[in-house]
Amino acid sequence: MPQCLARKRRFALISLILFTFTVQLGCSMTELERIATENKLEDLTAESTGGASLAKSRYLAFDSVLKGGMQGEEGLTGAFRRIMVGPDQEIRFLTPVSVGGVDNYLYIVDSGLRIVFRYDLVNNTIEPIGNVGAQFAGDMGQIFVARDRTFYVVDSAGKRVLHFDEQGNVIGTFQDLANLSRPMDIIYDETTQELLVADGSYSHIIVFNKAGRAVRTIGQRGTGPGRFRAITGMTIGDEGLYVLDRLELPVQVMTKNGDYKYSFGESYQTFPTAVAVNEDGIVYVADKSDNTIRIYQDAELLSVFGGTGSAPGRFREPTSMWVNNDMLYVADSLNRRVHVLRMTSEAQVPAVLTQ
Repeated sequence: MPQCLARKRRFALISLILFTFTVQLGCSMTELERIATENKLEDLTAESTGGASLAKSRYLAFDSVLKGGMQGEEGLTGAFRRIMVGPDQEIRFLTPVSVGGVDNYLYIVDSGLRIVFRYDLVNNTIEPIGNVGAQFAGDMGQIFVARDRTFYVVDSAGKRVLHFDEQGNVIGTFQDLANLSRPMDIIYDETTQELLVADGSYSHIIVFNKAGRAVRTIGQRGTGPGRFRAITGMTIGDEGLYVLDRLELPVQVMTKNGDYKYSFGESYQTFPTAVAVNEDGIVYVADKSDNTIRIYQDAELLSVFGGTGSAPGRFREPTSMWVNNDMLYVADSLNRRVHVLRMTSEAQVPAVLTQ
């Protein structure tokens, strides 16, 4: 009898824990079962290679996931948006491919819904912005949000970048048919008021002035320092430009004028897709090949976070990242969610072996 009672108590405790995770993470019981199965398989894989399912990391910790939210009462609630995002003003992401933001607002590009969302990180409300998706020739791509809350979005199929105001109205187009064929990523330099557009076909970065005219290029197609073959992403930090390439040097750091400084990640990155830099100069590089985020400082690998899966702290095609204060937001596109990770000095995080 005592053993039977103990088993019942353990069962009740496990049920309570599962219910708590269901509420906090917004997961169904079916999703939790899938997560548990995936984690078990991933843990066995790690153990078979001499690793462990958990590792100490000083750099990243899982905080939460965003799968959508409740639309704010003051948001735009037209019939088109109700059809697209569902009844009762509940919004669920379908294919979040890019994240960006300013102040306490997170912007999410959902290419599946063809909507740009603005998420209030203070009030935890979300709203679609205008009818942005109707302006694109194909899938919506990467986003960059300026300090004035206007934003730029890549229209790869249209061979251009569109500039929108806060309400989602087009206020500018950046296009150069001679030099821009497949825009991949964008940076708006607040200091120079220039828009930098990485092109995946011509393998260079085009610099547009405020008027929308291309004024120069950075880099060129080829092999070796300062050259590219398949640019996949970029960002800007105190060191300059960080440019990703899946066929050439995986991470190149260059000055804003295009002078090569150094590269890193050659032994670790296979298909880098997104890069972010925090105020301490720590660089986070997401990789599509193994669904991880590798963490660097001074070009040296510090840690590896994540792995393939649907469990918290794991990814299925991370495509974009944004740093806000001590948080790192990651577009986890095939899991239909945005990961919120805390940049911390001491944390217990899901990890894989450092290669």
